[in-house]
This record gives sequence, C-alpha cells and structure tokens, in this order.
Amino acid sequence: MVLEACVILIDNSDHSRNGDFAPNRFLSQIDSISFIAGTKIQQNRVNTVGILSMSGRRPNLVLAPTNDVGQVLIATNKIQIEGKMDLISSIEIAQLSLKHRSNKEHAQRIIMFVASPLEEKKEDLEKIGSQLRKASISIDVINFGETERNEEKLSSLIDNANSGDNCHLLSVPTSTGIILADQIQGSGIFSSSSGGMGGDYGGGYGGGYGGGMVDPNVDPELAMVLQMSLEEERQRQSRLQQENNNENKNKNKETETDQEQKEEEKKMALEETEKGSQNSNQNESIDQEGEGDMFSQLEGLTEEEQMELIMKMSLEEMGNEEFEQLGMTKEEEEEKEKDPEVQNALQDEDLVDSILLSLPGVDPENEEITETIKNIKNEDNDKEEKDKEKEND
Repeated sequence: MVLEACVILIDNSDHSRNGDFAPNRFLSQIDSISFIAGTKIQQNRVNTVGILSMSGRRPNLVLAPTNDVGQVLIATNKIQIEGKMDLISSIEIAQLSLKHRSNKEHAQRIIMFVASPLEEKKEDLEKIGSQLRKASISIDVINFGETERNEEKLSSLIDNANSGDNCHLLSVPTSTGIILADQIQGSGIFSSSSGGMGGDYGGGYGGGYGGGMVDPNVDPELAMVLQMSLEEERQRQSRLQQENNNENKNKNKETETDQEQKEEEKKMALEETEKGSQNSNQNESIDQEGEGDMFSQLEGLTEEEQMELIMKMSLEEMGNEEFEQLGMTKEEEEEKEKDPEVQNALQDEDLVDSILLSLPGVDPENEEITETIKNIKNEDNDKEEKDKEKEND
C-alpha cells in the first residue's frame, strides 16, 4: 500500500455559499474532506493529511500534514467563507508544505476542490502543472458548481501535471440529489492511488457515522465524535446565514424609513411655501381692493368734495394716540361728527393745520387747499345764518 502525504485545498470563496449542492458548496466540501482524510489515515496510520484554504486575504495553510483525524476536523471548522480563490498561489504553498514533509518516503499528493469560476489564464495553469510533474507531486481536482466554465482550464492543468496516470479530474454536474462525497468515493481518485479506498469504509457516503468516513464497528467513539463535529458545523453555518439575512432585512427597513421621512419633510416644506404664497397673494389683493374703493369714491367729485372726503378718511384712520396729541379722543371725534357742531372744528385754524400737517404729501400752504377750506367755512357760515333766520321767523 502506498504511503502518502496529502494536502487538501478547499475553496472557501464567496461562490461556495451557493446552495446548488446540499446544504451548500462549502459544507459539501467539509463533508468530503472529512471522508477523504479519515479514509486515508485509516488505510495507513503513518499517512498524513493537511488543510489549506484558498480564499480570503491570501491562501492559508490551516493545518500542516498530520495523521490526527481530530486535528483535521478542528481545522476545517475554523475556515470561514470569504473573498476570492487564488488557485496558483494555493498550489505553490501546498507544494512547499509537501516539500517539508516529516517523512521523505511518502508520496506527495494535492487534492483540490474548485467551486468558483477560474480567473487564471490557461497558460498559467499549464505552467504550474509542469512544475508539479517535475517535483513528482500528483494532483486530483474536484470540479463542481462551475463545471462547464472551468473544464477546459482544469483539463490543461491535469494534462501537464500527469505522469503515469497519477493525476485525475473529477467534474461533478449540478443535479438535484447529488451528494459530492458519493461522487468522490466512486471515482478514480481513490481507486488508482489507494487500491479502491471507498468501498470497504462505511459502505458509501452516509452509511456510517462521520459521513461514512469511519466504520462504527471498528471505532464507535471516533465515529460519534466525527458525527457531532459535523452537526456542530452545520448548525454554525446555518446560524451565520440566518444572522446575515436578519442584518440585510434590518438595513432594508432602515433605508425605507429614512426615505419615508425625507419624503414627508419635502411635502411639509412644499405645503409651507404654498401657504406663504397664498397669504401674500391675499394681502396684495386686499390692498388692491382698498385702493380701488378709495379711487372709486373720489371719481365724479369736485376738488372741494374730494378734499373734504380725504380729510374725513384721514380722521377716521388716525389712532387714539394721534387724537390725544391733538387734545381729543377718537370717541369724542366721532361724537362731534354726528353732532351739527362738528363743523365748528373746521373753523379752528390750528386744528385744521395740524391735521393737514399729519397727512403725508399735503402742503397746508397750497392755494387750492386754502381756497377749499375757505369755501367750506363760507358754506358753514351761510348755513348758520339761514338757520338763525328760520329760528327768528
């Protein structure tokens, strides 16, 4: 049986969140890694398995090659989904890790999962494949999720790395009910390198504890530990997914409420501007109506009648303070207007002059104004004489 040091490369990019493989692409890899690592170490206790994550800020060797299955499970549980996959750098780090393996007699192998669309050029993949062949490193690639898109590039990688049929490409199409670990177990990845590893360990994926990687009849305690670890990982991933969904919902609600508040503020501002414009229009119309009424009253009157009307209107508009300055209240002035003796006020020159001075734009020394006042006085005197004659008669 071949002694082997193996590094498993996991695609933990954002594309691995896709749920076309149950429960998703990432957890399908986790289950398959548990199966592969457990099977290789059960075949020979000196075989070693390492774990490398290919995505994130940079590829990371999570676990150096070891023969402790428990360490493999712990390492896979630490890996997070993030970023984009860097395939070339990941292969180079895995190659360096195998170069420093503890037992130089072990054959070197890389098993790589690819669940993302490849951005690397075909020429670069052919070059890295040639380097692996020169270093006597075998490589197996599990291509799933983006099968058709990556098929040509990955085939070029395998063809340049292959030496004596020691490299394999497994393309798993997306289909309902397909379990990735089952496809790996029945492929040439195990049959060529390990003499048919899959058939005697758990009777297929899901046939025993730990995803079929451990026979419960041989080691029930280890099988139970593996099963519990897998369940914890599934629960953790489901919690993270639920938290992300809740955060997205809360963000959407906050943006909706902010938009509603902004719309309400805009509506209120528009209403206020409309009200202000309406009030200003009303005030302008009232002023125009008042001016129109005054001009309509002056039409058809003589200059003397117009002067008399203007003086009366000015007296009505004067406030109590103006009348107090003249030595009378507004109520007294109204009573005098009703009384026939109110005309006597026109005989008081000082009072008339003070009223004329209070009117804006009126010159008391104007000849027309003085003549108008004299005529009014003469008319009043004529009325008084006629009244006296009637009393004497």
